[in-house]
Amino acid sequence: MSLDSLFDSAARGQMKAVRITQDHRVFIAEVPVPTPAEDEVLIRPAVCGLCGTDLHILHHGFPGSVYPVTPCHEFSGHIVAVGSAVRGLREGDFVAVDPNVTCGTCRWCRAGRPNLCPHLSPIGVARPGAAAELVAAPARNTFRLNTTLRADVAAMIEPLACVLHAVDSSQGVKDRDVLVMGGGTMGLLIAIVCDLFGAARVTIADPSPGKREIAARAGMVNTIDPAALGADGALGETCFDVVFEAAGVRRALEQALDHVEKTGVLVQVGVHDAEALVGINPFRVYERELRIIGSNSLADKFPAAVDVMNDIAGRASVLIGDTFPVWQFAEAAQAMAAGTSIKTQLAFL
Repeated sequence: MSLDSLFDSAARGQMKAVRITQDHRVFIAEVPVPTPAEDEVLIRPAVCGLCGTDLHILHHGFPGSVYPVTPCHEFSGHIVAVGSAVRGLREGDFVAVDPNVTCGTCRWCRAGRPNLCPHLSPIGVARPGAAAELVAAPARNTFRLNTTLRADVAAMIEPLACVLHAVDSSQGVKDRDVLVMGGGTMGLLIAIVCDLFGAARVTIADPSPGKREIAARAGMVNTIDPAALGADGALGETCFDVVFEAAGVRRALEQALDHVEKTGVLVQVGVHDAEALVGINPFRVYERELRIIGSNSLADKFPAAVDVMNDIAGRASVLIGDTFPVWQFAEAAQAMAAGTSIKTQLAFL
């Protein structure tokens, strides 16, 4: 969006925004320009990333969604206004936003697990998201970025924060053999971070040759088709100390469990259908003393992700695929669902 367009929107008190209805229609609407509260900032988005949550909101519904929804919670942009109580941020700052707006006072927030806050009100789900000319966000959720960081790479800080939470949940990957099931955005970022954090070996398993090729371009040496792992769970070279399931596919989760080494850990990062059930061999869990851990969203890892992205920006940029103008949200969602791109993004051109 140009500055002229921004000023025009402010003058008329209206702006353009993508809207998704409860009956799964997408349209572009004129909505009121948000007025930031005293502890909020108003941001002009530069780039938004699409993720599975956006597709769930569009096609199926997502827990906590408030329709009509303005989607997109992965974004970077520039501050155009600050509330009266905001300190440490100012107009013009290049920023990214932790979309998880929480109460800050419940037992989970106090324990550093804000992702489990019962009062969670995420931007792009329960609050208006960044597929709009302007978006309001709490200042405490807004982080100033290095101005040398590309806007499209900066928009991946949110999924990177989710990855850091998942890797932390594994209780460490240094000097351990790691398997990542799924070569999408989350899977590839997990692999890059595990490599950065000193894993002995990182293997990515994905049935798509295209995704395995992108993984190789991102510096990952070991990329395989999941069929090469087999399914018998025999101990040996095909077992790993840490396995991340990042595909969100039932078969991938079942196969992941087959390949966890004795005393190893399986971290489930993939988002599955809420009604899906997966078969687990309890004797294998018992015999090998396995741990199965869920990793939900990003917890308190957004500040760490801001720092880590500076270290992996070049490798992470390889993941960026199809980019659409923001007002072509429906076309971008269709392309993402088709699986032709790792990270599909929307740009304000």
